[in-house]
Amino acid sequence: MSPQNGYRAPSVGRALKILELVAQSSDGLGISELSRHLGISKGTVFGLCKQLEAGGALSRDPGSKRYGLGPLVATLARRGFAQASLRDAAGPEMTRLCGRLDESVFLGIMGRGEVMVVEARQPPEQIRISAGPGTRLPLLAGAVGKVFLAGQPPAVVEEVLAHGLPRYTPQSVVDPKEYHRQLEQARRRGYAVERDEYLTGIWGVAVLVGSAGGMASALYVVGFTSSLEPGRLEEVASETMESARRIRQNLQ
Repeated sequence: MSPQNGYRAPSVGRALKILELVAQSSDGLGISELSRHLGISKGTVFGLCKQLEAGGALSRDPGSKRYGLGPLVATLARRGFAQASLRDAAGPEMTRLCGRLDESVFLGIMGRGEVMVVEARQPPEQIRISAGPGTRLPLLAGAVGKVFLAGQPPAVVEEVLAHGLPRYTPQSVVDPKEYHRQLEQARRRGYAVERDEYLTGIWGVAVLVGSAGGMASALYVVGFTSSLEPGRLEEVASETMESARRIRQNLQ
């Protein structure tokens, strides 16, 4: 789609420009100054600033009435730095693990109701399971969801399960008691597994890496169940746990 025909959201662009201008100012900016810089009315600027303040992106000094950056910006910056550090620490180990197992390897972080892939490695020159950085999965999708929830407080687990367990395939775990049993098993073993639970024909093994910048992260290895041999899941789990241990060391 060309820029001429693309969707435009002027208020979003103006809000981003306000954040940029405030970030460049040493002592904050007031409504009048922002209005002059942007070439729009004070009323429009005031409305945008109020929304940004409500979301934590701006903070307003009650004395000078000037706006500075809010706590949300610092939080996002810390998380961005943490993600970059996590990828740097995990990348070489993911490459090694992918080559050793000849399977697809993913690094994901836990968000609100979802898992986001931040790094991926796939074996070359073969049919492979592909999901690039930025891919999002439901939190309850197979092994990776189990290993994340196994590391969460009981109240968080109950809040997630209160919405019900989805049936992605005939093999999906939809009974809460059985799901709790598998979470306990994941805590005891240090890894979680799945077979045909999220996608038919796919197995997975997930291991919790830890927390970086307040974000839980996990390694996730997947393959095709058609080629799954006896003992393969245990072999993959052992190798993945060792890789997770090395990544934790790299993060220190």
